Amino acid sequence: MTTTQDAGAYAAEAAVLEGGRGRGEPEWLLERRAEAARAFAVMPLPSTRLRPWKYTDVTGLDVGAFPPSAARVQIEAAPPTGSSAGALGDALGEAFARELGTVVPATEGKFTALNSALWSEGVAVHASRGATFEAPVVVTVDAGGAAASSTFPRVLIYAEERADVTVVLRLHSNDAPLLVAGVVEVIADQAARVRLLVDQRWGAQTQDYSIVRSRVGRDAEVQVATLAFGGRVFKQAVESVLDNEGARSIIRGVALGDGDQHFDFVTLQDHVAARTVSDVEIKAALAGASRSIYYGVTRVGEGAANGEAMQTNRNLLLSDSAKADSDPVLEILTAAVAKCGHAATVGPVDDEALFYLQSRGLAYRTALQLLVAGFFQSAIADIPFEDVHDKLAAVVEAKLATAELRAEG
Repeated sequence: MTTTQDAGAYAAEAAVLEGGRGRGEPEWLLERRAEAARAFAVMPLPSTRLRPWKYTDVTGLDVGAFPPSAARVQIEAAPPTGSSAGALGDALGEAFARELGTVVPATEGKFTALNSALWSEGVAVHASRGATFEAPVVVTVDAGGAAASSTFPRVLIYAEERADVTVVLRLHSNDAPLLVAGVVEVIADQAARVRLLVDQRWGAQTQDYSIVRSRVGRDAEVQVATLAFGGRVFKQAVESVLDNEGARSIIRGVALGDGDQHFDFVTLQDHVAARTVSDVEIKAALAGASRSIYYGVTRVGEGAANGEAMQTNRNLLLSDSAKADSDPVLEILTAAVAKCGHAATVGPVDDEALFYLQSRGLAYRTALQLLVAGFFQSAIADIPFEDVHDKLAAVVEAKLATAELRAEG
């Protein structure tokens, strides 16, 4: 069970309410924060006995050793008339008050309760009915201080009927110890389209335990893509609730590890309504003693007739010390499935492809850099950002230039 020391005085109900009142928050939000603080105080940290946490042990984590620090949040946006993108605290009028916390309840877990009690630099993106954002909303979160600290990113994206919006969430920190508990809620009403890119470049001592969850409306589409390059521990859950006919969810993830980096992806596609579609593709390339874990569940309920679902997880081991675990799961409760499947692989780079490039005069590391960049292409091919391919190739080149790799030959 959690202890008072683990909870940290800063997460106690009285301290949470004092902070909220200091920010001039409305009474309904203070009540939600108080509920979250109480939940955090009594909830244990997740146990490795829980399948999504089997390979990421946080039972010894002392949350109280990471006092909160204000992240620097910058928002670049040019919303169309009737839409908005700005600070969540400023946007909590009647419409957003109804939606905040409805997709990710504060009381469902230790880290979500911590976020709900303590977020302060939140971001709200609202795409009004029929609106189209001509350029992506770019949100940059720069966190971390001189000593150990914590931060709690909170993003609410609400796209009304037939709206179209793209959001880029850039995550940065220095190399001081940092604890992150983030929550992103996405709501896509009928025929809306939302695209979210999480560009994660945390510092070397950051631990991130975050969740992205979408509620997808009738004939709507939500695409979530994650580029995971930084941090010491990065554990991200990406989930979609497809409870309206024709809803569509696309999840893409790329992780490039070195040293002792630890990446843990959990995905859930919950097909509730008929004619829903989900497609998941997670890829990792691992050098040094880095590790990748994938646990994905596609659930097709009794009412999800003619649903389509696919999970794919591929892992490249670039050194003898790297390791990957993959566990895609299907839960199918109806016989009327259009198509449903999963695939997973773990293995080294293809020796013939590597030999071919080296025979053309490329050095060993250069050949590996090209192969890894190519390996990631299918996972990012449909990410709608012009420079994402060039940026990914640059990161691959930089990390693998100094990474510990399997001995040549």
